[in-house]
Amino acid sequence: MVLTLFIVALVCAVVLSFVYAFTSPRIKETKKKLSLEGLRQVIEAREFKNIIPDTLWQAFDSAGNRVGIVYRVFPRGYGGPIPITVGLGPDGKITGIKIASAAEGLKETPGLGVKTTEPEFTGQFIGKCGNDVLLKKDGGTIDGITAATISSRAVCNGIKQGIDTYSKYLGPTYDKKKLFPGAKSFSPIIKDTLWYALSDTDTLGIVFIGATSGYLDTIKFIVGLNKKKKITGVDILYINESAGFGDKIKDQNFLNKFKKGMPEAITGATISSKALINGVKNGIKRFKEYLK
Repeated sequence: MVLTLFIVALVCAVVLSFVYAFTSPRIKETKKKLSLEGLRQVIEAREFKNIIPDTLWQAFDSAGNRVGIVYRVFPRGYGGPIPITVGLGPDGKITGIKIASAAEGLKETPGLGVKTTEPEFTGQFIGKCGNDVLLKKDGGTIDGITAATISSRAVCNGIKQGIDTYSKYLGPTYDKKKLFPGAKSFSPIIKDTLWYALSDTDTLGIVFIGATSGYLDTIKFIVGLNKKKKITGVDILYINESAGFGDKIKDQNFLNKFKKGMPEAITGATISSKALINGVKNGIKRFKEYLK
């Protein structure tokens, strides 16, 4: 009896191993296809490069150009974690969001929290960025779902935290030659933050990315600095300041003034312009040692 049981168990083990070896690649391929389909639901892209396993991807078009990022967050709602996939374009604005269904693990209350998956709610996020993705009662532009405030707020806060955490991965898409037209290449010093601007035979200066707190939201900028510690250019990478007021800092005439020295604050946009000026100053102070 013992020998018979051993033989049966051995045969079963061999059969199962063959079945697993045959089906495992197909299962992995199916999961990969399903994952890609999920990513493509939030951003128009051909290929995706996984930067943080199962959390962050960079998205590329058919020509190999980076078109944005996709990230996943799991903010805690009323019934448990809410799985959310979010696409961000190069300008930092949301291209799409997908909230998992009940079949995919959502545990919010049927008829209430589950409504966060409906287009009437998720569609509000498209084209938004920064603090705009918060609920209106929290200073944003999103209408919450009646009787499901906890779930609505969890979705908004989760997406906003994701933008704050992962938008830095959009920075390298900027053409740094705009700041150093004579540079042939840019050698990274600090990943996604600082580069040497190089000619064929010499170092021309540095390019760095910085961030500062504006009137409404974070202002993200990029600066070129030559070996004489003179600014070769300043540009805005992300801004969500008041239209017609704080957003005046992205005016090219104002940005060009940095090439001649630190400009005066803009009337009507004092807080935003001073924030940018101080941010540039702090960045130069932080990175000027790399020009030695």
